[in-house]
Amino acid sequence: MLARKVVLNALYYSGLQAALNPLCGGMGSILMLHHVRDEELTEFSPNYHLSVAPDFLDTLFSDLAPHYEFVSIDEAHARLTGEKPTGRKPFLAVTLDDGYIDNIDNAVPIFRKHNVPYTIYVAPNMADGKSTIWWEDVEICVRLMANLNIELPEGMRHFDTYKPELKHKAYKELMRTLFLETEEKTAREIVRKLSKIAGHDDIAHLKKNVATIAAIKELNQDPLCTIGAHTMCHFVLSKLDAKTLEWELEESKKVLEKELGEPIEHLAYPYGYIQAAGLREFQMAKRLGFKTAVTTRHGVLYPENSEHLHALPRVSINGHHQSMKYMNTLLSGVPTRLKNKGRKLDVA
Repeated sequence: MLARKVVLNALYYSGLQAALNPLCGGMGSILMLHHVRDEELTEFSPNYHLSVAPDFLDTLFSDLAPHYEFVSIDEAHARLTGEKPTGRKPFLAVTLDDGYIDNIDNAVPIFRKHNVPYTIYVAPNMADGKSTIWWEDVEICVRLMANLNIELPEGMRHFDTYKPELKHKAYKELMRTLFLETEEKTAREIVRKLSKIAGHDDIAHLKKNVATIAAIKELNQDPLCTIGAHTMCHFVLSKLDAKTLEWELEESKKVLEKELGEPIEHLAYPYGYIQAAGLREFQMAKRLGFKTAVTTRHGVLYPENSEHLHALPRVSINGHHQSMKYMNTLLSGVPTRLKNKGRKLDVA
C-alpha cells in the first residue's frame, strides 16, 4: 500500500498525471465501491481499503462533477458500443459490490443529492443470510484472539496473534491459503469453525451488514438505481468446475429477475482479481446474456474495451486513497498504463 501511494504521489506532484491525462484518460471509467461508512483505521485493519467515508464520497462527487458526466451502467455500455455518442466530457459509472446496508443508509442519500446513477451488485445467498462475509469474519477472529489453532488442508496450524504485526502475518497467510489453495466449501467451513472458536457469530455479522432481498427490491424503485448480479454465493469462480460456474452466474440472474420483475443485464465477478476471474469466466458471462461484466482489475475505459465488455476494469475508490490527488491520478489512466507496460487493456 505504501509503495502504491509513493507512485501516486510521484505522478501527482511531478505533474505527469495532468500532462498525460489527455493521452491516457480514455473515454470514461467505472468507479468501484464496497462499504460506505466511517471506519476507524487501527493497527490491524486489513479490510480498511474496502470502506470509504460518506463525507469523502460527497466531496468526490462535488469535485468531479465539473469534469465528468455521471452515467448509469446501461449508459456506459451504450457509449462503449457506439449505440449513443460520447459526451462532451468523459463519463463515470458508479458501482458498489455486495449490497451492504451502509450503501443504502449512507451512500444512496449522497447519490440522490448529486443525481448520480449507481449500480449495486447483489449475491442472493448473501442477501438471504446463507453466504457469509468470510473475509471479514477472518479479520474479526484474528482481532479477537491472542493466538489461534486451526486445521487447514495441509494440517493443524498455530498462529501467534497477540500483537498487530503478528495479526497481519496470520491474516495474510490465512487469506492466501483459503482464497487460492482451498476448495470453496471447505474454505467456508474452516472459517465457520474459526468463528465458533473465537466466539464470533458470522451469520449475525452477515445480517447486520448485508441488505435483504426485500430491501433491495425497495431500493430498486429508485430511478437512479440499477441492480446487477454478483453470483449466488460469492465464490472464487476460477476454482469452480464449469457446471457450478454456470449455475452461479445463471441462477443469480434468474433469482434476481424473479424477485425484481425485470432483466438483470450486468454482472460483477466476486473478488475480480486475475486469479479469480479470467477468460473462461468472461466467455461464460457473455454466453449467458449479460451486457457487461466488471472485474476489479484497475483501469479506465477506451474504445477498445467495446471488444471486451465482459472483462471491464474499474477504478477503486479505496479507503487508503481518500484524497482527490489520488483519485485524479487514478482517473488519469497513467498508473494502469505503467502497470500494463504501456498497454491500454488488461483482459487476458
